Amino acid sequence: MSSPENNLVHFFIDPLLLQSFHFGIIESKNIKHKKKNYSVNRSKRELGKIWDLIRGGRQKWLGYPFLHKAFKKNHGYLFDLKNPITHNQRIVHKMIIDRNPLMVITADRVKVRDYVLKILGPEEGRKILIPLYFISKTGQDIPHQSWDFEFFMKANHSSGDNMLIQPGEDPEKLKTLCKKWLRTSYGQPFHEWAYRDIPRRITCEKVLRDGNGLIPMDLKFYCFHGRVKMIYFLKDRFGDQTSLILDENLKEIPGSQMLGGKKMDTVPVFSNFEKMIEISERLSKALDFCRVDLYDVDGNIYFGEITHYSAAGTHRFDDFDTDLAYGEMWKEENKNQNFFQIYDEIKSRTKNRVI
Repeated sequence: MSSPENNLVHFFIDPLLLQSFHFGIIESKNIKHKKKNYSVNRSKRELGKIWDLIRGGRQKWLGYPFLHKAFKKNHGYLFDLKNPITHNQRIVHKMIIDRNPLMVITADRVKVRDYVLKILGPEEGRKILIPLYFISKTGQDIPHQSWDFEFFMKANHSSGDNMLIQPGEDPEKLKTLCKKWLRTSYGQPFHEWAYRDIPRRITCEKVLRDGNGLIPMDLKFYCFHGRVKMIYFLKDRFGDQTSLILDENLKEIPGSQMLGGKKMDTVPVFSNFEKMIEISERLSKALDFCRVDLYDVDGNIYFGEITHYSAAGTHRFDDFDTDLAYGEMWKEENKNQNFFQIYDEIKSRTKNRVI
């Protein structure tokens, strides 16, 4: 049996140059068959993109009725495309309007690795990148049957398409799942543009566990013009979840997006918390808004992903003024202000407001 250490794929080149491989050895007798299958699958994906364009164009022509209806249902107030003022309005506005090519690169779970290296430098970047065991264009050539270790299988072009795989998993089940992931164009009903043109791949990633064998806590840093303004702590995401949403000074955000979930009893403490803020701010500096996900494993920092459309703007704040305050954070002139400065100002002038 092979070990994870012997099977790491160390690469930092354009993933479009990567061909289906088996730890660097391609069996020549299977090349034509693989190319044929990849060509067919690629054609289907291209047709899917055309359909996405047609559907998106129709929604645009009609004035985005689906988005307006979904937004009103989720938040209880109307979506204003021409003059977005709340945080969630601005996320949806970004999905429809913003076409910054950097978003496509950083939303891609494969290409973002090169971005991390570019921004942080090779030495620091490699330390925080989670090791990859394999990358596949088709999901049909993953050699997991020869592995005696667990791994996360993920689609690089989507959010939520991931699965923890244990040794001995049915290979046909995984192949079917990969086909489903790869033929699915993620996020297009909500016009999440950045995901549409990502070259689709399946990645096999090392599973991070702490000294007690547990999956580490998620730390999600919400960054506005390169400044962390909100942190979402999520513990035990595969079990009895608890969470907490704080500002950069670890003060609890009132009316945050708890969505009825259980709140942590205490504020988590990490010795490298300031370093995580620094990394998040460096990675987000070129963007008006994004969320940088990091992990701490026994004092070591690992990079998860960069998200541009957090929850596609669907997560409701329990306090409308909090939604408004974070909407103000999108303005570059407010990047040096603390959330509570803006929040208190909004509270003081809207005491008698009727929504």
